[in-house]
Amino acid sequence: MVTIKSCEIFKAVSVEDSVNVIEVAKKLHEFQDRRVFVLYSKKYPIGIISLVDINDRVVAKAKDLKKTTAKDIMSYPLSLVFDINENVEDVAKKMLGKNNFYCPVVDKGVFKGIITYASLLKVFRKKSKS
Repeated sequence: MVTIKSCEIFKAVSVEDSVNVIEVAKKLHEFQDRRVFVLYSKKYPIGIISLVDINDRVVAKAKDLKKTTAKDIMSYPLSLVFDINENVEDVAKKMLGKNNFYCPVVDKGVFKGIITYASLLKVFRKKSKS
């Protein structure tokens, strides 16, 4: 059985659920990213925040940037979170079924990064050549 461990797992920006929106925006700016995963207790991914979420849920509604937390504006629940030991064929079916292009990966409940269609395809390509 081929697992996610065989795939390239990409680093992803993350924040704890209790940080305020200013910290979320700073993190996105620092890493020049368009999305950030929200973690519970600095470990498990529970939601995601995009630049659009910040605009629509904070700026457009004139919310207090210091009082509004990541948990207040994140999109949740995440439709898919994969364990690093899951079978890549099952992962691909689930991702296609939910039309997700990237999904968070955890190892023993701790966020490790994201898996993408492209990283799955590379493993399938290697597997078919064997």
